[in-house]
Amino acid sequence: MLLAAVAIGATVTIGALTLAPGSPAVVWVAKPVTTALLALLAATTRAPLSATFRLLITLGLVASLAGDVLLMLPDDRFTAGLAAFLVAHVAYLAAFASRAPLLRHRSGVVGYAAVATVVLALVLPAVGGVLRTAIIAYVIVIALMAAQATSWLLDEPASRAARLAAIGASCFVASDALLALDRFVFIVPARDLLVLAPYWIAQACIALSVERPPPPSLRL
Repeated sequence: MLLAAVAIGATVTIGALTLAPGSPAVVWVAKPVTTALLALLAATTRAPLSATFRLLITLGLVASLAGDVLLMLPDDRFTAGLAAFLVAHVAYLAAFASRAPLLRHRSGVVGYAAVATVVLALVLPAVGGVLRTAIIAYVIVIALMAAQATSWLLDEPASRAARLAAIGASCFVASDALLALDRFVFIVPARDLLVLAPYWIAQACIALSVERPPPPSLRL
């Protein structure tokens, strides 16, 4: 039921932004509610991988909710929103690191370092001051988070949770890269769809990674 509500909230938000941009009240309600439902999903998982993992993922989703609200405020709160999502990615990184040794597999580090380098090379010429520092810190942390999710998956290739975490992390990187390019470099066509769809796929996958899969049933 919660996932169905999340899907409805995401669809309503993207639809309102795309088809009725003059209806901010709909977005003001639907967008934070959608992320809040994902935080509730993670927090109420009855059979988590561990209590610590559930707490850290829930913290990340709550910080993301704060980031969603800050980025919607009439005044430009981009730096504050970035800080909230930075906290979210630190929480996700800590959660993934609680399940597997930190960055034991270097392939994820190399891949996401390359993505981070390209994004920074495109974005940094357009910004300066505190925002420049904040963006560098954010990109490094999200790249580390995604690399750790990949490392966890390579450590436990049969793990459903690790697979969901890796998918979610990659979708988050894609969403944030498109958001940064749209804000600082060039206009991304269908921005709301291309940014928000992978964003909520990412958050849903990360929230679902909290649940411990049931043991395999015995077949006689």
